[in-house]
Amino acid sequence: MSYSIKYILFISIYFCLIIPQSTSSQNTNEAIEPTVSKSDAIDLLDGGTLNAWKIPSAHWHVEGERIIAYTGEEQLDTPEWLYTKEQFGDFEFTCELKLTGDNRRNTGIYYRVNTFTFENYQGNKSFEAASGYEFDVAHDRRYLGSLGDWYARPSLRILPDTAIVNQAYKPEAWNRFTLRARGNRLEYWINGIKVLDYLDNDPKASRKGTIGLQIHDGSVMKIECRNIRVINLK
Repeated sequence: MSYSIKYILFISIYFCLIIPQSTSSQNTNEAIEPTVSKSDAIDLLDGGTLNAWKIPSAHWHVEGERIIAYTGEEQLDTPEWLYTKEQFGDFEFTCELKLTGDNRRNTGIYYRVNTFTFENYQGNKSFEAASGYEFDVAHDRRYLGSLGDWYARPSLRILPDTAIVNQAYKPEAWNRFTLRARGNRLEYWINGIKVLDYLDNDPKASRKGTIGLQIHDGSVMKIECRNIRVINLK
């Protein structure tokens, strides 16, 4: 066999090996946190305003370059969400968030949300709840960094490795939360450390909806959120 034929054969085998890898990003391990840069992304603070959001109550306002959510001195009876006006399907999202308050403080980043009426909450209450995914930001370390669809599919609760979350998370401080939703693959990072990678094959899973921030009921707390950006994936 001549040198030129051997070379062509080598190149053919090489491309046969690498092409499947380059076209299967849905299944490859991508540990590096996405860079949701200002130049490419939608700024969800829109120059220090809530113009990109539907404001549910006076619990939400802007101070400087931060969204502030504060329960006041009394806890809420039902949870409350601040939702984007725009819907997103496949996207990358990042924000920096600080959560302070009592030992029951709890918030979350919700996405692909479509709301529905949740009946008989705690026995006798109804409210408009989020049907979609949550990146849980609870003070309770059992759930911090977990994935769920708590109101619509309560059996879905994917828990990260607590040791990895504890390594990444800084209590009582600003923490960066980044997520990528691409098809049925959902990936979470805390301060640049990947904490969760999940494929949701449930046909009931949401594929598009709004992004939301939550004030949970049952706690007196304050949520601060800044550098909130999202970029649509093609």
